[in-house]
Amino acid sequence: MKLRLSISLLFFVLLFACQKNEQSCADGILDPEKEEKIDCGGVCPPCNFTPTEVSSFLTMKINGVKTTFDNNTLLKSPEFILSFNNDTIDVKLNFGSGDSLGARAVNVVYSEAIFNQEAYPILNDGIVVFSEVNTTQNELSGFFKARFTTGNTLDDTLRITEGEFQNIKWE
Repeated sequence: MKLRLSISLLFFVLLFACQKNEQSCADGILDPEKEEKIDCGGVCPPCNFTPTEVSSFLTMKINGVKTTFDNNTLLKSPEFILSFNNDTIDVKLNFGSGDSLGARAVNVVYSEAIFNQEAYPILNDGIVVFSEVNTTQNELSGFFKARFTTGNTLDDTLRITEGEFQNIKWE
C-alpha cells in the first residue's frame, strides 16, 4: 500500500513539475521576459495595435488571376451599373434595376469589357447576387461572375469569377 501511495505521489509530482507554463496574452499579468506591457508585445500581439478596417472593396479573378480594384463606380439610373478598371482592363456590368436581395442575371445591355486593348463586347453569361442593399447609405454588397467573348471564336474568352464587392456606394 505504501509503495502504491509513493508511486502515485511521485507520478503527480513529476506530472506537475513537467507541466508547461502556457503563455497567456489575456491573463492580465505582465511577464517581462515575454511581454513589453501587460498582454501585449513580445510573443503577444503588438501594443497600441489598431486593426485596419476595410469598409468597401471590389475583388475578383480575371482569367484565373486574383485582382482587386480601387477604381470603381456604381451608378443607379435606374439599373445598377458597376464599372471598374485599371491599366489592363475596363469592365462595365449591368446588374439591372431593383434592390431586392438574391440572384439575378447580369443584363447584356451596357455590359462590356476591354482587356489588354482588345474589346470583349459580348456578354455570354453572368450572374450577380445582392447580399446587402443599404438604402440609407446608398451601398451595395454581393457576388458576381461573368463571361465575355470577342465574337470571333469561343477561344477569345474573358472570364470574371469569384467577384465580390462590399459596401460599394452608388451615385
